[in-house]
Amino acid sequence: MSNGAAAVGAAEAGATKQERVDFLKQVIAFNEANVRAYDLKAQISLAAFVLSGNPLMAIVNGACGAGARNVLVISIVVFVATIITFLWVLWPVASSNPKLTEGLDAKNLFYLPNPLTSGGAQYAERLKGLAVEPELTAEALKLSYIRSIKARRFKHALIAMLAAYLVIVAAFFAVGRCAF
Repeated sequence: MSNGAAAVGAAEAGATKQERVDFLKQVIAFNEANVRAYDLKAQISLAAFVLSGNPLMAIVNGACGAGARNVLVISIVVFVATIITFLWVLWPVASSNPKLTEGLDAKNLFYLPNPLTSGGAQYAERLKGLAVEPELTAEALKLSYIRSIKARRFKHALIAMLAAYLVIVAAFFAVGRCAF
């Protein structure tokens, strides 16, 4: 058997324990970075959207004057609803479903759900029976779950923002030259 064939055979056999642990650490770091990125994107998009509100309202008010009340009310309602969707992206994700980590034999030692309920001695005792792979696997799955929730929320916020702009433009043109 040549060296190349031996390397292929070894690669097919699977990764070593250290390679699996390193892989899981990278998955965790990647997922954490993605969650932070969605939060940052939502913050930037929210700031840009809020800053766009003043010129939009000024345009509507300038074009319609006192007759702009209906358009302004519609615009403000849509505007506030869109802001709430961006804030929903930033809102913490609830605990993942226990079925997500079912059968992994993970003991939730990576991120403690409530550190006040487990004292230092109890935590140290639980660490003695630590199996690294199941703990890292559970955390990678939990973070992937959080990432998918944040991604869905961000997508909905972007759709809400587009819809808000379309509703505001449609409301503006629906009143014609603002003659009521």
